[in-house]
Amino acid sequence: MITLKVPLGNRTDLREWYNRVHNGYEKVLYQMQRELSDILAEGDIHPTIKYRVKTLESLYEKAQRRVKSDDFSGDSFCVTDFIGIRIVCPFIEDIRHCEQIIDSTFDVVEREQKGAEYGFQEFGYESVHYLVKVPKHLCEVFNFGGSEICEIQLRTILQDAWAEVEHELVYKAEFTPFDEPLRRKLAALNANLSLSDIVFQEIRDYQRQLHVQLKRRRRSFWATVQEATSGDPGSFAARETKAEKQKDDTAFSRASDVPEEIATSMIPGGDSVDNLLLRALNAHNRRSFDEAVTLYTRILETDSRSAVRAVIHIHRGMALFASGDYDEALSDFTRAVEQDASNPKAYYYRGIVHRVRGDRTAALRDFDDCLSRDPFQFDPLLSRSQLHFAMGDREQALADCDAAISLHPHSSRAGELRARIIEGMNL
Repeated sequence: MITLKVPLGNRTDLREWYNRVHNGYEKVLYQMQRELSDILAEGDIHPTIKYRVKTLESLYEKAQRRVKSDDFSGDSFCVTDFIGIRIVCPFIEDIRHCEQIIDSTFDVVEREQKGAEYGFQEFGYESVHYLVKVPKHLCEVFNFGGSEICEIQLRTILQDAWAEVEHELVYKAEFTPFDEPLRRKLAALNANLSLSDIVFQEIRDYQRQLHVQLKRRRRSFWATVQEATSGDPGSFAARETKAEKQKDDTAFSRASDVPEEIATSMIPGGDSVDNLLLRALNAHNRRSFDEAVTLYTRILETDSRSAVRAVIHIHRGMALFASGDYDEALSDFTRAVEQDASNPKAYYYRGIVHRVRGDRTAALRDFDDCLSRDPFQFDPLLSRSQLHFAMGDREQALADCDAAISLHPHSSRAGELRARIIEGMNL
């Protein structure tokens, strides 16, 4: 923040003052945005961060407008946005997380929601603006007073795009559109961008919820496999490291942090394939297998695309497997192979059923087919390693186990299996 005296004086004097202070402000601002970037990264937020010291021309024009305004009085005025940082995020949710971090990191002087005053038929600039004090340690390093103020702007990518274009068309050109059709066009453009932000956030929330449900289903599936193969010499108790579980819990907490109006529109009541799939996975993870199978079947009745049907047959097969219906599970996984022969997971899960049923030859054939389509898969490598170990082929078991560990070095399951293989080799 700087204070300018009125009258402004000639531009030469203003330029000399500006040249004296510019580099100092540039340095403190650079360091401030670096520290802010590091703090945001610790919260797993990686936005685009821009920073700038206001140009002399922009400063002079702003000063002229301020002095000429009807509500100005006095012999000086403050420019609070002389130095500024802009944080541009892909999603609305990121803005909320950034706000929390700014509130807890800086001494906030003021917070303003720009654009909140506009109605749905109006167009205008939208952004969250903070005025914060420059941290004391930076003021000391760069010999600034303790009352320096920096403006921090928070926008989505689309809000930033609108602001840049509006600045060129309206603000810099000092143009106010009075033509009603033109105003409506601008309002419609702004509304489309706002709606796009909301839709992008909904898609992201859906993807996150889907990811968490899939991860939970995978853990449940492994537990079922271990229970079903408890007498198999290649089996072992599935365990998670503390870090693995904490990562999953963190993902779940983020997925749960969804605005109610978005969450309710995505899960209950909707009959789209996406909504049905999420509801089916929820039922699956609650061990409501009959409900899950019914929902998966509804998807199969409404979507004829082979790739989609293959994935849903896999999901339904896993639910049937978890409920103990191995015959129907095997049938679903076979249908998945028929619908999409390039999908490695179809072979993998069918191999699991063969293994549980005691058909090791068929299981090994499916694991081989799976890994021939994608050799860099942790679970299939580990499962084939277990199978080789159970069949007495310890060298191949060790090779597969080492390949799995190369993909996930900290896996407790793989580490335990490797120890058992080595122990067996030394007998």
